[in-house]
Order: sequence, then C-alpha cells, then structure tokens
Amino acid sequence: MAAAALAASVLVVIPGDDRSSTADAAPEDIPTPEEFFGFAMGTSGKLAPFEEIKDYFELVAEESDSVEYEVAGTTTLGHEYPVMRVSSAENLADLDEILEANERLADPRSDLSESEARALAEQSVPVYYLEATLHSTEVGNLPALVDVIHRLSTERSEFVQNILDNLVILVVPSANPDGQHLLVDYFNETEGTAYARTYPDLYHKYVGHDNNRDWIFFTQEESRIRTRLEQQYRPVILHFMHQAGSNSPRMWVPPFDEPLGPNIDSITISASNALGAEVANAAAEAGLPGVSTDDAYGIFWNADVFGTGPHRGASLFLHEIASVRDLALPFSNPDGSPPGARDRTMRTFDPYTEPTWTLEQIVEYAKLSMYTGLDSVAKDADDWLFNNLYQVNRRNMEPDGGPETYLVPAGQRDPYAVKQLVQIFDTAGVEVDRALSTVRVGRTTYPAGTLLIQTRQPMGSWVDQVLEVDHYPEQARKCAGCPLIMPYSETTDNLAMLLGLTVATADDARVARTERIDADDITAPAVPNPPANGAYLVRPTSYGLTHVISGLQADGVPVFRATAAFQSGSMAYEPGTLIVPATAAARGALAEASALTALPVTTAPQVPAVAALELKPDTTIGLIRGANNMPGGWLMWLADTYGLNYEVVEADDYANLARFDTILVAPGVNKARIVTGLNPAQYPEEFHWARGVGETGWQALATWVQQGGNLVAVGAAAETARELLALPITNATPRDRAAFSAPGTLLNAQFDPAAPATWGMPANWPVWYNNSPAYTVAGGSGATVASSYPTSGELLASGYAHGQAALAGLANVVTVPVGEGQATVAGADITFRSWPRSAWTIVSNALYNGPGTPVSAAELPARVTAR
Repeated sequence: MAAAALAASVLVVIPGDDRSSTADAAPEDIPTPEEFFGFAMGTSGKLAPFEEIKDYFELVAEESDSVEYEVAGTTTLGHEYPVMRVSSAENLADLDEILEANERLADPRSDLSESEARALAEQSVPVYYLEATLHSTEVGNLPALVDVIHRLSTERSEFVQNILDNLVILVVPSANPDGQHLLVDYFNETEGTAYARTYPDLYHKYVGHDNNRDWIFFTQEESRIRTRLEQQYRPVILHFMHQAGSNSPRMWVPPFDEPLGPNIDSITISASNALGAEVANAAAEAGLPGVSTDDAYGIFWNADVFGTGPHRGASLFLHEIASVRDLALPFSNPDGSPPGARDRTMRTFDPYTEPTWTLEQIVEYAKLSMYTGLDSVAKDADDWLFNNLYQVNRRNMEPDGGPETYLVPAGQRDPYAVKQLVQIFDTAGVEVDRALSTVRVGRTTYPAGTLLIQTRQPMGSWVDQVLEVDHYPEQARKCAGCPLIMPYSETTDNLAMLLGLTVATADDARVARTERIDADDITAPAVPNPPANGAYLVRPTSYGLTHVISGLQADGVPVFRATAAFQSGSMAYEPGTLIVPATAAARGALAEASALTALPVTTAPQVPAVAALELKPDTTIGLIRGANNMPGGWLMWLADTYGLNYEVVEADDYANLARFDTILVAPGVNKARIVTGLNPAQYPEEFHWARGVGETGWQALATWVQQGGNLVAVGAAAETARELLALPITNATPRDRAAFSAPGTLLNAQFDPAAPATWGMPANWPVWYNNSPAYTVAGGSGATVASSYPTSGELLASGYAHGQAALAGLANVVTVPVGEGQATVAGADITFRSWPRSAWTIVSNALYNGPGTPVSAAELPARVTAR
C-alpha cells in the first residue's frame, strides 16, 4: 500500500472514530481545521503559524462549552503561553471542586481512610495533561492536537462523551511557544526560496533542545510555568508528545528502558507501561506498523529528564514519532529502504515496510496515541485517581531505607548556594525548615541556622532524588553478561555537589525549635556604611561574586582583587577577595548584590596593604557560541543572569577583535564552526553573523590573544584553544570507553586557591565531567595548573565511572601565557546546562582577571582611596 493511501486508510480505525455514533452534528460556528486554516492538518509541506493556531483555539473556546482557553504565563521572548481545559460543561463548572478533591486525595497528611479515598476518587475526575512541541522541530503533534480539539469540542458520540465526562484534559499546545514562532514562521517565510527550510539557530533563546533538561534547576520561565501547572492541576498522567529521527521507529511508546532509579514509585511506572501496551495494540488493530517499545529511553534515573511530576503521582507517558524531511516534507531513504527498518521482534512486532514517510502519517499516529490514552484513563478514572494520587503520595511518606533528614549545616562557605538551593526547593514544592536551636545527631551537633529537609514529606522522594549520592546501578543490563546500559541522560543530578554545598544525612536529628522558611529568608546582614579611610571587602568563596563584580562595574565603581591572603582586624581573607572603594555608589551596588546573593559585605578600617589586581572597568566580554549550539546558549543565559557586559562575537567582529577585553569560547565550538560556519547562500541575512570567517579569521583570533587578549575556553572548546594557539598541553583522556568512561558524572578534583583562575575555590571539590579533555602540561612552558585530578583516592564523587585511575594527576584548569596575552582552559564541562554552579567561579575569575592590571601592595591604599 502506498504511504499516502496508508495514511488515509487509518482514518476510519482510530479509537472511537465511528462517526455514525455522533449524537449531535458539529456546530456550524466552529469551523473544521481545514476550513479555518485552508488545508487539512498534516498536509505535507503545510504548517500553521502558532498565532493562527492560538486564534483557532480561542474561537473554539468561545463557541464550545467543553473548552476553556487561558494564558498561563509569558515566555522568555515575551510570547503568550496558552493552555486549554477540555471536559464536559458540568466538569468545567465544577473545576475548583474537582481540583480541591484531587488535592485532598494527593495530600498524604489528610485524614482520608482508604475507603474514604476510594469513595472520593469515584466522585471526582482525574486531570490528563497533554503537551506538544516542547521541541520545536517536532512539528507533527500540534496539527494532530488541533484535530483532536476540534473533535472533542464538536462531536458528542459515546466515545467522546465518555472522555469529556470522566476527564479534565489540560492541554498545552506548545511548551515552547517561542520556538513555534521562530521555527514555523521561518519555514513558511522560506517557502519557494533557495534557503534551507529549517531554522538554523537555537529554537529557544537560551537552551534550544535542552528545554527538557531543566527540571532540577528550573532556570527557564517555561519550565517554571509547567511546574506550576503540575502543582495546580495534579494530573494523573503527563502525556508528552515528541518526535525522533527519521529512521527511528515509526512510533515509540513505553515500556521504558533501564535504568530505573530508586525514587520513582512502581505504580507510576506500571501504569505508563500498561498504557504503552494499549497504544501499541491499538496501532496494530488500526494497521499502523512500525511501533516499537522498550530499548529506547532510560529516562527514570535523572530528575532533569522526568521532572517533579512522577514524584506527585503522575505517570509519565512519552510517545516519539519518526520525523520527516525538513520538518514537513515526505522522507525517503536514498537507497529505497523503508524508513526506520527493523527486524520483526517482540519489541517491533510489525515493522514498517513502505518506502516513504509523511507528515500525514505523523498526525495519524499522534491522534491514535492521544485517543487511546484519553479513552483508557477515562474508562478507569477512579482507579487512576486512587492509585496515582492517593497511594503514591502516601507511599512517599513511608520509610524507604534512605535517610530521614538531609542537613545543610549553618556556616556554609557560599550563602548564595544555600539561597539557590532553597529557591529550587520552593519551586519544586519542597518544605525546608531552619533550626532555631542546636541540632543533635547522636553525639554530633550542628548550630542554629542549620537547614533540615525531611524526606517524609509530600515531595520527599524528590528530595532523595536530588540530594542523595548516586551509585549508578550495575544491574542496568539486559542480562548478566550483557554490557551496562548507559542512561538516556546523565548519571547523577546531585544538587548539593553542583551548588558547592556540604550536606549531611541523619535518621535521628533532634532539635527543639525550627521555623519553616523560603528563599527570601536567606539573607545577609545589611551592608555597613562606608568607613572613612577604609574599603569594603567581599570574600571570593561564592559563585555569586560575579553578581557583585558586574553590579559594581555597571555603576562605574572600581574593583580590586587581592592577589594574596591578608588579614584585616581579626579576620583572614583569601586571595581573590574584592577590595572596593568605600563610597556611597559602592555601598548601593553592594547592597543590591548582597540582597540578591545573601553574600555578606564587610569593611576594613584601612585599605589592606596587599598586592592586588585592578579589574578593567566595564570589562567587555565576547562570546563565541556558534549557531544552534546549546552550550553556547546556556552561556548566554549565565551571562545574562550574572549581568555580564558581553556580546556574541559575530563574523564581522573578527576584523576588530580588539574591542573585546576577554573572549569566551563555548563548549561545542570547534575550528569548523569558526572557519566554515553557516553557508550564507543557504540562510537569510539575519544569520550571516554565524557565517564562517575562514583561515584569516581563525588566525585573527590567535593574533588577538598574542597581542594581549584573554581567551577562556571550557569543555571541548579547550581543545579548540589548544589547536588555535598551539598550547603546550596534551589531551590524555583515554578514548577507549571499554577501558575508561565517566559519562555525565561528578569527579573529585583538586584546586589551588592561590591560582587566579581558581581563587575562592575549595582545595577539593567535585567537577562535572563527561569524558572530557584532561591534560598533561609541558614543563618550562610557564603554564599554571590551577586544578587537577587527584593522584590517589576515590575519583568518583557521584554517578558512574570506570577506569578513572587513568585521570590521576592530569590537569583540568590551566592558564598559559601566549605572547602578550593568555589563555585559560578548563577541560571539564564546568558550565554544563548551568548546573555546576560552584565551578562558575573559575569561569568568572578567568574572564575578569585576565584583562586586569597588577597593583603593588604599596600602591593599593592610595589607588583605592583615590576613587
């Protein structure tokens, strides 16, 4: 059967699609999607702009008593984030009561007995969460959703009415509206041109495809909106609609692959697996071949993939449908083989055999998945409510073999990290208490101010997920002799290590008095008034110091950094301490930064006589990020968040790099991205900033460093810097993964707090590592090794690694003089998705210190007070 005919034939066998049973004809004032958009949803080469889709959904909501439309928030680029509620008119009228009942079911501290919970579940209605286009290149699910919304709003068959009566469907048409505007609008604007049809840059301003990796830090507004929706609506199922590569299975559904983490309740897993089996069976009955299960996504190890929803009782149901060519054009393999060809196995029992795959087919597979899921949950609505909300949340409160309490002892070296931990917990809905008296754990005591995070609380399993030390399971194999299965994502997500916090565990913590707090309760003392002849001092031990420096520079306040340790009064200060003129302008900037970061600001009655570095006023930073390079996008987010004075380096800038004081090269940027870049013939003028600069531009970058520039390169870009400048370092990381592998993990490292690149770092702390470069350094090169891996002891801090002895003694952070300039490289990916916050100190040091001017101890007092 031809692909087009196959797509058409399935229209009559989608679950419940018996139009003869329709009770009422569709209202004349709700047009079909084809009437509204001018083409049928799923027509090859046709994508409706998101603004028009929003208009259609608003129209449906105005005319139908089964649909409500609202804007849930504003995106990163300022677009609306719409959601819809779809249910019977009676359910929508009673929505507050439904949500209140479901919240009571989900509250493990309520006094509901099991029999009362079952009775309440029978009276209430579960929420089914349905989400499309988180990843904007995955365009096929949204047109399918348009068809589904039209059917649910106009048809009153027994099939549809059962769904409306027994579910409240919370619909997110796009979890990344910005990407819909960028990518679909570009696709439509380039129709009929010689330009490539796919948008060439990040389809989220900062994080691109990584927008489904933001579920432990919640850095993006879209992530926070979804989290609020999950908390407000308490869905029993999260149905995330995605697409995969063109030669992937035609549709993939659960069961999920290994590994399975210890903190996910079995009810949520078994329910999603059972639903996956139903969808696969429905596809077989409908004659939709190429559906696969198992083996594809081991997503239940890290919270950064699955988020907080499963910890609230939501089953995660993910479908992945194969993509087509250029978003919406038919796909065929050049050799004529069937797209996604698979052998017939228990995991793919009906392989796809046709030579072509189309957008029409994507839409039909997506509709089958949605209708099957909705119908299945609607038929067992009370069981889903009882099991997923009542049982799962109560089991969260039961002992699970882990600690009862995580303690964040008072007196941490970085108050900003404490504040950010509590901010994360605030967003996730985790309760945090602060001790008002001494905490006793056996014979150990912790002072007042220590934070206590209990695991026997509604989000206790998520607390374990992000605070426990991870030991990747050796049993994540298909058989005893089979190779270890690596996770779909990373091997650890330990928040404490990423933030730079020391955390203890306890089963018997005793404290007389506590108070419930949120992030606003983590504060620093007020900034003192300016001393007459002295200076303000800020210690370097926080990654929040960047906020202080950028704020001072933005207000025109000079900033000095001590290059050695010193004493002021009774207090000792580390190398890298900020020494700031005692002026009213300085006090204002410091007060603002201190309020944001909780960093204490102290004063010295006299400017300390210590050698220092005067930072270049208004340090200008260039960021080489590359088009569609997610690590570069994350660096933009970090730069904007910390208030850096930066610009993305464009192709035209290579003729005048001298305007930058420092250049930061993002991970993922190699020589080809710089030299070749985007082909300007294939993309409109707006993307010519990312075109290649040729060997001339490559050499111009090297010359800029040699003539006094300061280059900073992180992660894989360290190799780019080595190649560019012929640095006297050699990557010694073994390439044989059978002998050595440390994928997405935390490894112990050593730091030299006296080296400018690592001022403020502790002597020992874990770094983020993903089979990254690690170096031997040539002797006599003048290079400064600021961080290296230990020569003995355990290298693995959290996650997974084998053969790690191969890294023993290798360098991680190295600063090398290059002519009149210098380069600082960090082989480990210390900016990965913004997670390794404690290591941001290294990047900040390298960016600001390089262009600084040395000041002698004798000169410093006069230089500071003169300002």
